[in-house]
Amino acid sequence: MRARQILIINVIALIVVAAALVGGYLYFYNQNNYVREEDAYVSADTRYVVGTAAGKLTRWNVSEGAAVHQGDTLGQETLPTGQSVAITAPIDGVVLKNAAIQGEVVAPGMVLAAIGDLDHEYVIANIKESDVRNVKVGQSVDIYIDAYPGDTFSGTVESIGAESAAEQSPFPSPTSTTFTKEVQRVPVKISLSGQQGKDIVPQMNATVRIHRNSGT
Repeated sequence: MRARQILIINVIALIVVAAALVGGYLYFYNQNNYVREEDAYVSADTRYVVGTAAGKLTRWNVSEGAAVHQGDTLGQETLPTGQSVAITAPIDGVVLKNAAIQGEVVAPGMVLAAIGDLDHEYVIANIKESDVRNVKVGQSVDIYIDAYPGDTFSGTVESIGAESAAEQSPFPSPTSTTFTKEVQRVPVKISLSGQQGKDIVPQMNATVRIHRNSGT
């Protein structure tokens, strides 16, 4: 009976050791082959439609989600002189935000709408400063979008930002007597190679896994 108990204990110990070895191998394998980052989101080049001068928005034919083409007339602004000015779409894309109402007074530079180029979406990943040295333009990327669990999208590293993505400087202000070191992050732009029929829009949260040994 005692020999059997010892055998069971030894088997359990071997299983624990084996699990630890496998876990350690997978950890070091992932560390050496991938850069994984959860601080990422979908983005797209966006242009804003703005008022050209002080006047009244006498016509406005814009709805969010509508597809537009560069040069399409979106509305009309009537100036105090009585002159009418057409407001047109600056790019091909989709209306992401409608911020204007027909009949309202418009000021020069006032944002009326935002149009995004959803045919060329990409992902911005804010990579930790300790990992960015392992990221290079051309590396292949696995992209996981929170809205579509279980789906994997493909991408490629397009550019690596020269400035930190942190909103606050790590340096203390002149009046501060303390210094708090923060982990800095560098924005990395990653192409999104196809949407696989999914409705992917800017600001969706994502996770990326960059293949360190690819694209070299």
